[in-house]
Amino acid sequence: MHRLPRFIVLAVLSVLTPALGACGSGDISSKSAADVLKETFGPDKPVKSGKLDVRVVFDAQGLQNVDGPLKLSLKGPFASAGQDKLPRFDFDVNLDVAGQALSAGAVSTGDKGWLKFAGTNLAVDDAAFNRFRASYERDQRKAATSDNPTFRALGVDPAGWLAAPEKAGNATVGGAETVHVTSAVDVPAFLDDLNKLLGRADATGAAAAAGASARVPPKLTDTQREQIEKSIKSTRLDVYAGKDDGTLRRLNIRVAFDVPEDVRPAARGLGTGRLGFDLVISELNEKQEIAAPKTSRPLSDLTRGGATGATGAPAPQAAPDAAPAAPGGVGSEYNACLEAAGSELAEVQKCAPLLNGR
Repeated sequence: MHRLPRFIVLAVLSVLTPALGACGSGDISSKSAADVLKETFGPDKPVKSGKLDVRVVFDAQGLQNVDGPLKLSLKGPFASAGQDKLPRFDFDVNLDVAGQALSAGAVSTGDKGWLKFAGTNLAVDDAAFNRFRASYERDQRKAATSDNPTFRALGVDPAGWLAAPEKAGNATVGGAETVHVTSAVDVPAFLDDLNKLLGRADATGAAAAAGASARVPPKLTDTQREQIEKSIKSTRLDVYAGKDDGTLRRLNIRVAFDVPEDVRPAARGLGTGRLGFDLVISELNEKQEIAAPKTSRPLSDLTRGGATGATGAPAPQAAPDAAPAAPGGVGSEYNACLEAAGSELAEVQKCAPLLNGR
């Protein structure tokens, strides 16, 4: 249940932490490619605020029930709430599959969180939000004395993915002069960190917060790893670090793959294709306005059958000792609609009016 909301939550949380962990200091224009990467992914002054622009493109041939590329974008401001604290952010997420679009997002004021879906703000219950915040802040404290705290909340090391990096000149990114380093990707090292990302997402409780009935897989199996390694034909990773401060300004990854014939049936027919990931940070350390949504409804309404009034106003919060909501209502109708829609975005969009009681 709730396949797309779960995906949105995990996408937001997975992208958020690495962007806020970027570090660096000093003029790096004369340094070698390896030293630029060490500077960019090493400890120094943290990024305090800015705007993220993240884009993911998955264009595959032969995949069952997918006629066209999948495109995901995430944009919005973020700001530090203090050392080792969960940052504030307001992200909009847009998903496009074969021309069918879905808009969503997430907001955090540091002490409360909301999901944005189909034009409605859904308040995450305090217990779920506090669970994620506690996990994030615990990981931040644990990594505070590590040799490589960049990407520390996820426990991954992008510098370890690079094979024979080279400098490729300078470029302007987000209004800043940067040093460009390019490299192929060490696929086994990347998959090691992907397993850490999966374990991190599984531990956050984000799937439960989104009303998902299934948990995130905790890791890739040995068979899946072998299949992925056999399928990847070319890789390229580009890092753009601020010339004057060594801070990460852009991270771009491109992968081309060709799934072996004997594996394609198990991969739902997936044949050839490409995967692209692009992250840009702009307005670095400039003030960002991030506020709680003016109106919202409890996310729990969607799983317990809560309702709204005819005007679409938020349903009142039940008292702690109140009886459970009665079956039926907007939440039950919405859940039933999502179940019938499956993974078809066009059908999911038709369920959106139910969120507002229409």
